[in-house]
Amino acid sequence: MNGLEQRNRTFGECLTELKARLSFVAQGPSSNNNNPVLSSFLQEGHDYIYKKLKPTPARKKATITITAGSFLYDFHNDIEDEYIDPASVRSVWVLVDGVQRVQLTQGISEADREFSERSYPTRYDNLNGQIELWPIPDRIYPLVIEYIAPQPRFSQPADRPGVPDRLILLYAIANAKAHYRHPDAQAAGATFAEMLKMEQGDQHENRRYIVNDGQRATEMVRSTPDGYKLTVR
Repeated sequence: MNGLEQRNRTFGECLTELKARLSFVAQGPSSNNNNPVLSSFLQEGHDYIYKKLKPTPARKKATITITAGSFLYDFHNDIEDEYIDPASVRSVWVLVDGVQRVQLTQGISEADREFSERSYPTRYDNLNGQIELWPIPDRIYPLVIEYIAPQPRFSQPADRPGVPDRLILLYAIANAKAHYRHPDAQAAGATFAEMLKMEQGDQHENRRYIVNDGQRATEMVRSTPDGYKLTVR
């Protein structure tokens, strides 16, 4: 988990506030009967906003302890309980003697698999959804996988979203109010739409772009009294 994600409230905290905003907390323990519906609104909001904002994927590193004689391991970040998509792997390293870093080459041939001597791994491959190492490790080594993180899970109490939690809450509040036929549902929906628009504008403000038309030019989105304007320098 990166620092930006840690600024956001957890799924459990968002669920608690959502129930408070809907005045369900006053119902006591019986308010928990609404948890499945409210949880689905939070998860749906996370998915929807993530697709709208398209946040820059985070580069992460996961360390797997490999042991003597074992050459198959799960593509999984155990510390963050996160599955690693094999297609998102950028590099794999093994730490030899705790200091020397050896980068593994992807690809293991059948001729390689006939090699019986054991050593620290120098190659890896994807076999049945697991990471396969070659040669077979002769002892314990730390294996470091650098990968591009997927959209964060947002379903367990301690999970933190990959987009601003306030937007997820506004989405969930608007949809929950409509679901429970609250009279201010439309106003809540308008607030969410406006906040999402502002967040999308903030993503582009002061971001520079290069126009590839034979001449180098810089485009910059700036905030003006009339809204966001694209200028070219």
